[in-house]
Amino acid sequence: MSFDDAGNRVRIESLLARGVDVWGPERVYVSENVNLGAIEPGAVIRHATLSGPTLRIASGAVIGTSGHAEVEGCQIGRNAELGAGLYQGATFLEGVKIRGFAEIRPGTLLEEQVDLAHCVALKNTTFTCCCVAGSLINFCDLFLTGGTSRRDHTEIGSGVVHYNFDPRGDKWGSLIGGIRGVLLRSDPVFIGGTCGLVGPLEVGLGAVTAAGSIIRKDVRENELVADSGRRLRRPGFDRHAYGPLKREFLATAKLIGTLHAFDAWYALVRLPNARADERSLYEAGRKQINAQIEERVRRLGKIVVKLSRSTASKRRPAAQDRFLGQHLELIERWDMFRQSLENPIEPGSLPDPFFDAYAEARGAGQGHMDAVKSAGHGADRAERWLEGLVDRFTARASEALSPVHA
Repeated sequence: MSFDDAGNRVRIESLLARGVDVWGPERVYVSENVNLGAIEPGAVIRHATLSGPTLRIASGAVIGTSGHAEVEGCQIGRNAELGAGLYQGATFLEGVKIRGFAEIRPGTLLEEQVDLAHCVALKNTTFTCCCVAGSLINFCDLFLTGGTSRRDHTEIGSGVVHYNFDPRGDKWGSLIGGIRGVLLRSDPVFIGGTCGLVGPLEVGLGAVTAAGSIIRKDVRENELVADSGRRLRRPGFDRHAYGPLKREFLATAKLIGTLHAFDAWYALVRLPNARADERSLYEAGRKQINAQIEERVRRLGKIVVKLSRSTASKRRPAAQDRFLGQHLELIERWDMFRQSLENPIEPGSLPDPFFDAYAEARGAGQGHMDAVKSAGHGADRAERWLEGLVDRFTARASEALSPVHA
């Protein structure tokens, strides 16, 4: 992006004339590839570099609240606040607040009233409504949900890291919460400060992990776990040698199934009832969800390629020999398994009591969160519908791998 001072001043004058509050060419640079019409009157640009033809900033949003924000190709909803940091190809819904020094990269979707403190890094990650994270957070490849409101929300303590990258160069995603968390009626998840989450991992709704824990195994719903780590010394580690992988593949399938169900939630519930100014945000949100799905499938595919090379190699590590049968079966069934991951489950009939109540509330001018809460008893059926999509998807994926030895 080349610097164009004269053109920048013209673009800023155009935004000012349209009612955008821009703090001047000394603090703000607007690239020539920005669609100025996609920055709504009432938006506030304090300290920022704005770029990208897909950039959209809604009325009431404030950019650069704690310092310079570099924002490229993001979609930013009403009353969102982005502090200092780097924001690339991400989507932020209404009321999101990021306090500063963030690095938010493509594949990220933050829903209404998500609140992040300082020095938070996200990529290929979803936080659903009201989830909160402290400072010094690294969360890539993760789906997070849970809680009922900004006063009763899933919380990630400061210093938490999701370890998505392993010594073999493979990247794994994790599921924190569950799909029914989108209905804002579930127990929140609490991840204590300085925890390490070793993916792929599932942490159920209502679960608590004590501060300083290293979580390597799944945590059930409403379970409290404290694990200060373990001592392990194993000479001769070979990064080319794989152990059993079926559990990791099926855990990834459940995460992907959750993302497919989440996409159906957007396509069939959110989008048909969106305000005009929300439609492009929700459509962008669906793109982020599908980017996360594609990333998870691609990462599994890379592992299968490495297994194919390993099983054909005369120098195959001896440590892998006892898993040879499983690895060969994973390779043989990969195409079938991949197809099961890429194709969503047919959503079937929508839960009418919930859908009708939600549509009525949205038509009366309520925001998404209030409309979800107004659905009353219909939410039970909506939960069963969403969880049914995940369960059927996971069962189909498991069937595709059923001959594979555990």
